[in-house]
Amino acid sequence: MLDIKILGSSSKGNCYVLSDGGSSIMLEAGLSPRQLAKQGVKLSAIDALLVTHEHGDHTKYASDILLSIRGDIWSSDETLKVLGINRRKHVLKALREQRIGKWVVLPFETIHDDQKVRAREALGFFILAPGGERIVFATDTNWIRGNFPKVTHWMIECNHDVALVRQSSYPKFLQDRILKTHMSIDSCKAFFERMDLSYTKQIYLLHLSDSNSEPNRFKREIEELTQKSVRIAGDG
Repeated sequence: MLDIKILGSSSKGNCYVLSDGGSSIMLEAGLSPRQLAKQGVKLSAIDALLVTHEHGDHTKYASDILLSIRGDIWSSDETLKVLGINRRKHVLKALREQRIGKWVVLPFETIHDDQKVRAREALGFFILAPGGERIVFATDTNWIRGNFPKVTHWMIECNHDVALVRQSSYPKFLQDRILKTHMSIDSCKAFFERMDLSYTKQIYLLHLSDSNSEPNRFKREIEELTQKSVRIAGDG
């Protein structure tokens, strides 16, 4: 049975672990080994580290984690170059399926880009777990292209409400950056409206803004739309 642990899902640090029996993979490396150990993560049991893009809240501790896990790091070529990781690394390419131990990963392009905060080659992951579950993981993106068949677990960014961003005290350039690089509740709902949710068991909403989101409302609206169980990252 698939177990999903959400260890961090914010600008303070992002990290997730997917486990299926004796095999585990880690998504993102924004928390330190010490922080992960406090949450009960056994790093020596991690078979691979997958990273979506180079921003620090997703990669700050990639090198430290790599020293402790038994597997290697997997990401896009540009991300690995920015991180300066030159050993135990493997390049993932969008729409090229890759077997990683007992897991199968199909990376896809995401949209997390503006002129000042540019993710050079950001990816999301469509993951087939050893037990047959299918997971879509996409964070730090303002939209998700493509279709994904028979998904059982969705881990999707739902960062903000556009109106709350525009009403915030943030300067306009920062408001614009948020809207360009992160997914709103309306975009998240539009995404799910076009997805086949027949096989869906669970939806996780990730990376909610501390000041520009309303978690309870977001959860309620996605549940009403999808008629599926929804969890907010960090809600236990």
